[in-house]
Amino acid sequence: MQAFRITAVAGAVLVAMGYTTFSQAQSAALPGVEVSGSSILPSNIENLPGSSSVLTRDDLDKREPFSILEVVREVPGLHVVSEDAAGTHLNIGLRGLNPRRSSRTLLLEDGAPTVFFAPYGDPSAHYSTPLERIERVEVLKGSGQILYGPQTLGGMVNFVTKPVPKDGFEGSAKLSVGNQGYRGTHLNMGTGSEQGGLMIDLLKRQGDGIRAQHDFDVQDVTIKGQLNINSQHTLTAKYTRFEEDSLFSETGQTAAEYLANPYSVPGSEGERYVMERDTVQLIHGWKLGEKAKLTTQVYHSKTDRTSRRSREFESEFDPADPTTFGLGELETDAFATRPREYSVFGIEPKLEFTHTAFGLPSEAIIGMRYHTEDIDRKKFLLDSVNGNVTNFDERLLADVEATAFYAQNTFIAGNWTVTPGLRVERIELNKTLFIEDAGNPLGFAQADRLQSSETETLPGIGFTWNGLDNTTVFGGIHKGFAPPRPDRDVDNNILQRVTPELATVTELGIRRNVKAGTLEATLFNMDIKDIVVQSGGVFRNEGEAQHTGLELGGKLNLGELFSEKANPFFVSVAYTNLFTAKFKNSGIVGGEGEDGYGAYQAGNRLPYAPKQTLALNLSYETQQWNARLGATHISKQFANTDNFSGTSPQGFCPNGDDPANDLFCGLAGEVEAVTLLNASVSFQPAGSKVGYFLNAENLTDKQYISARTNGIQPGRQRQVVAGINVKF
Repeated sequence: MQAFRITAVAGAVLVAMGYTTFSQAQSAALPGVEVSGSSILPSNIENLPGSSSVLTRDDLDKREPFSILEVVREVPGLHVVSEDAAGTHLNIGLRGLNPRRSSRTLLLEDGAPTVFFAPYGDPSAHYSTPLERIERVEVLKGSGQILYGPQTLGGMVNFVTKPVPKDGFEGSAKLSVGNQGYRGTHLNMGTGSEQGGLMIDLLKRQGDGIRAQHDFDVQDVTIKGQLNINSQHTLTAKYTRFEEDSLFSETGQTAAEYLANPYSVPGSEGERYVMERDTVQLIHGWKLGEKAKLTTQVYHSKTDRTSRRSREFESEFDPADPTTFGLGELETDAFATRPREYSVFGIEPKLEFTHTAFGLPSEAIIGMRYHTEDIDRKKFLLDSVNGNVTNFDERLLADVEATAFYAQNTFIAGNWTVTPGLRVERIELNKTLFIEDAGNPLGFAQADRLQSSETETLPGIGFTWNGLDNTTVFGGIHKGFAPPRPDRDVDNNILQRVTPELATVTELGIRRNVKAGTLEATLFNMDIKDIVVQSGGVFRNEGEAQHTGLELGGKLNLGELFSEKANPFFVSVAYTNLFTAKFKNSGIVGGEGEDGYGAYQAGNRLPYAPKQTLALNLSYETQQWNARLGATHISKQFANTDNFSGTSPQGFCPNGDDPANDLFCGLAGEVEAVTLLNASVSFQPAGSKVGYFLNAENLTDKQYISARTNGIQPGRQRQVVAGINVKF
């Protein structure tokens, strides 16, 4: 596999060089053309057979949000669980899918699956593209997803980074400070011309975090360059170095601890999360005349991360006897460190062209991707949270090789478009499990090995109708796919086979441009089979689920809405009503996992799938001033598949109502509905390149619980940040 990678990279470079040589021999350098592989949306949005949302850099500048979480919660269909103040460890769920670590939401940067540690083997979002270097955020749902992968159940989010300057030197600097010890610095500088350019982006953010011993410190350095070789060829290269050294911990609280102090975990001193991450992306665009372009991207990421945890909730839950729920202990003497390494490589050529081969004007996309992952996950036990290693616990090596082929054609017939498509995913997994060597506590011995392969054919078809002025009706159906994760199939030191989650996804919607603004409404349904739940301590394909709901989104000018005369006042809304999010069969969940504990019955609501979410904003927008008052609402949600009731901190106490005598109080129950207020204001004097901003989240400093994953997770306290922006 290593040899193939080297050959592929070398081949890509040689091909690019060959293009350059050929083109230069034919003509002199000409002004560059935009041939970009960064976007996941078509240039003609009217032909998109699915729901979508776009947040531009202008939207971000007006608001100056504190983190990426405040951005994505403004999109209909998205549910966000806040866990860390920096917004780096993302928990984003789409259309009722569990938001834990965004593992069922495809996250991309400039069209490449480089946000996750490993999108097939460990799709955990402990990293996100920093908000300061984002040009726009694209969200795509529906049948158009089959061009991308591997997660195509609910939808995807693409973070498009800032482009290289084209007209001389440009730069910006931002300084920000806030309560909870927050300090942020950002510097962007670049220069460019018609032939290309170079840009460097520097970022550092640090603060105290959500609770005591929760400090965070992140920094990001990005170098991006573009070379417009001639009128046919464009080459873009990007390198990013990200580092985090935080006291962030996934350890939650017992109910007794939360009631005593919601922002402190006793004994968590010394917990730490350290990560170093390098990412490289190359995009070559080749304009093949007026009707075709070939975009080839090569990407590679390498991540080293270590987390140190002080304790875990260890359940003795017996799946054969659900009444045993709650028997166990809170292990505070089993400190552990988890070093993990990930190496990801991919190459993807994509051809886009127009034609009339079938008697109708058509737009076609054909492509393939070769993708590999090397994963090394270890766990060691310590004598104290920051002490010496006492013994080896577990190691899992996973080698993933995935090949995807896809094709899509949009037929255009008057006001109608029909877009059939097909994606084929081939995944090969090689896994090796090691456990402690009986004769050497610091050594390890091979326990099991498993090789498996999966091939999935994922068809889809969508349509649009533009028969009414400024209106697009769209709809589609496609087969959704989420690959198995190698770390989820260990049972009593034996590797089990877990197959992909598959779903039939349908949607029907309407987009409309009115004089006052834009509106979009979408009905959707997902029927998932082979859903993965943790059953008796191991993840298995045991569930079927249904997700059905309505999404509404839009932004309107209040003046044009009521008097047909524009004014500076606007209202924007992102609303989701998830009518149904239920299991269609019965089963049992046990052990520490995303879905909690207990037996569940057909008809039980899925965990972390609130029925209603709402983001509502009223804003005043002029060239100098932007002011906004917003509210976000998340309705009550279950934290467990068994739908244990109780919204108080103790939730459902399996062994009584006294949280002081029951360590498992707080793990099960409901997460109470919460409404949070937020506001922002920014000002840039006319003719000035200096701007000022003030942003506040959780204005009333409301105390609330955001999740019950491995203990109670408190919501973020009031966060106020002020800053200055300078452009030069």
